[in-house]
Amino acid sequence: MTDLDVLVVGPTSENLIVALDRLPRPEPHTVVAESSTTVLGGTSAGKALHLADQGVAAALLTTQGDDATGESLVAVLRACGVDVRAVRTSGPSERHLNLMSARGERVSIYLHAAAEVDDEEMRRARATAREALAHARAVFLDLADLSRALIPEVTALAREVWVDVHDYDGAEAYHRPFIEAADVVLMNGDRMTNPSVYLRGLVEGGKRLAVCTLGSRGAIAVGSDGSFARVEAPRVDVVDPNGAGDAFAAGVMAHALNLGGAASLTGDALWEALEAGSAQAVRALGSRQLSPLLEQAPPVS
Repeated sequence: MTDLDVLVVGPTSENLIVALDRLPRPEPHTVVAESSTTVLGGTSAGKALHLADQGVAAALLTTQGDDATGESLVAVLRACGVDVRAVRTSGPSERHLNLMSARGERVSIYLHAAAEVDDEEMRRARATAREALAHARAVFLDLADLSRALIPEVTALAREVWVDVHDYDGAEAYHRPFIEAADVVLMNGDRMTNPSVYLRGLVEGGKRLAVCTLGSRGAIAVGSDGSFARVEAPRVDVVDPNGAGDAFAAGVMAHALNLGGAASLTGDALWEALEAGSAQAVRALGSRQLSPLLEQAPPVS
C-alpha cells in the first residue's frame, strides 16, 4: 500500500458510556447505572482506528476543541497509529452521553456538538484535504458539517469516495450531498423499509458498491455488477457494541483496497468483503472501547 491509503473525514468525541439493564422509560423515574466510563468516541475516529488495526495507513481529518479534552483525544489517536490532522474550533470538544442497554440498544445524547469551523481553519482544512487526496487511494466521508464542506474537494480529487449515512431513511435532505458524491454507500437498516431494494437502486444509479448492516440479522450488499451477498451476524460474546458498525465498514474497505477498489467486489469477492467486515466488527464487540488498539493507549483525560 501507499504511504497514505485512506483519508477519513468526520467526528471525534469524548463519550460518557452509561450501562443500564434497559433503556429508560419515557416517563419520570429513577434508574441505577450498572457502570459508567469515559472513552474516546466518534464514528470517524472508530473507522480510522479499525483501518489502522488492519495495517491500512489512515489519516483522520477531524475537528478538535480548544480544551484539554481535545488535546487528549488527538494524543490517544496518534498513540494508536492514526495520523490525525486536526481542525481547531473555539469552545469545548464534541462530547456525548451514550445510554447502553444490556441488549446493545443505544441512546446517544449530544452534550456538546462540535463548534463551527471559522474561515481561516476551513481554508487550512481544504488545503490539508487537497494534499492528502493527492496521495490517498480512497476517502471515507462521515456525516458532519466539516465533511459536507469538503465535498467539492473530495469529488474533484478523490479516486474513490466512501460515505456512511448511518440510519438514513431514504429522504432526509442533509444526507443527499453525501450520497451524490459517493462511489460507495454504507448504511444501517434501522429506518429503511426495504434496504435491498434501496441498495439495488443505488448501484443501478452508478454506485460501485452499496452495503447495509442489519444488526442481529447480519449484513447485505450489492456489487457493481448487480451481484447480491448476505452474511449472518457473527456469534460472539459482546463486551461493548459501540464501534461495531465502524469496524465493519473498515473491514469491508480494507478488503476492497486489497483487491484494487470497490468495483472489484463482485461475486465471491463481495461475500468475502462482508465476511471481512464481520471479522473486524468482532474486534470491536470484544473490546470495552471503540477498538482494541485503545486498550494499550493512555486513557482519555
